[in-house]
Amino acid sequence: MFSAIVIVAPEIRDAEEDSAAGDATTTAAISQEQAGTDLATVEVLGRSVLARLAEELRRAGVEEISTFESIVDRQGSSAPRETWSRANEQWMTCRQSGAEATLIIRVGAYVEWDFRDALLFHSAHGRPITRAFDREEPLDLWIVDLAQVNEETDLLAVLGEAEPARYVVRGYVNRLEHPKDLRRLVVDALTSRCGLRPQGTEVRPGIWLDEGAEVDRDARLVAPAFIGRGSVIEEQCLITRCSSVESNCQIDYGTVVEDSSILPNTYVGIGLDLSHSIVDGSDLMNLEREVSLEIADPCVIRQNRLPRQTKNFRSPARFGFGSLRLSSVEDGTR
Repeated sequence: MFSAIVIVAPEIRDAEEDSAAGDATTTAAISQEQAGTDLATVEVLGRSVLARLAEELRRAGVEEISTFESIVDRQGSSAPRETWSRANEQWMTCRQSGAEATLIIRVGAYVEWDFRDALLFHSAHGRPITRAFDREEPLDLWIVDLAQVNEETDLLAVLGEAEPARYVVRGYVNRLEHPKDLRRLVVDALTSRCGLRPQGTEVRPGIWLDEGAEVDRDARLVAPAFIGRGSVIEEQCLITRCSSVESNCQIDYGTVVEDSSILPNTYVGIGLDLSHSIVDGSDLMNLEREVSLEIADPCVIRQNRLPRQTKNFRSPARFGFGSLRLSSVEDGTR
């Protein structure tokens, strides 16, 4: 039996020595630049990297998948220490369940890899731990042989193994370290440069519509482009150059969306021209000029209003250059 522990939280650095106490203690030094962890939860062509990973693991025959995500408060703060602590508790449970091996993934990148091939590699090398690498750079993906690790060793200590076997991933890797990487993943998917495929139906070559999407007969979609679940494209709009409009969005009359991503539950107003941008509710990031703005006028862009009983698919990320801040996910009303 195989199990997987999927961690959606910033990386925890190595433990440091507490000089005052005179002995080694675990202190969590949390990287502030791990934007990739957050971007993995953002909807990309209908589903997040995290959701796609879970589906891939199920298809590969992983019987138990445990996911641990940081809880984000309304001030944008998260608790990665608690997330890793809960993952460690599950790690202890896995060792008692009789699983042959456990796959540990800190979600921070989109990786196309062959799980069965990695398991064969792990078995052939006979090492307690195998870690995936993209050429020479490590990925946060480990296979651990439970029978070969000390029962008293916690999860972080196991992942800090100095000499794991190195499994080289030969498929597509996007580390999602910057919002530009999110746009690159959309473009690469729509142009078939990677294996990620849009949700929904390809209604004509290069044009994808997810369930419930509505496009006015006088709007133009120029391939490749994606319109997400329940989104509405109004009259005289133009969606072009690998643009994606994710779920429950509205693009109002006469607006042009070019080489841009509109994240879930976003309203874009009348007669706008969006280019090389990511829009998330009232937040706009222009990737070409590296400028982030919060738009105060709700007639321009805003979080789209949804009925209270409708799930809010708004992205849990708030974008800014230099780091990625988290914003709270609300109940769908303002």
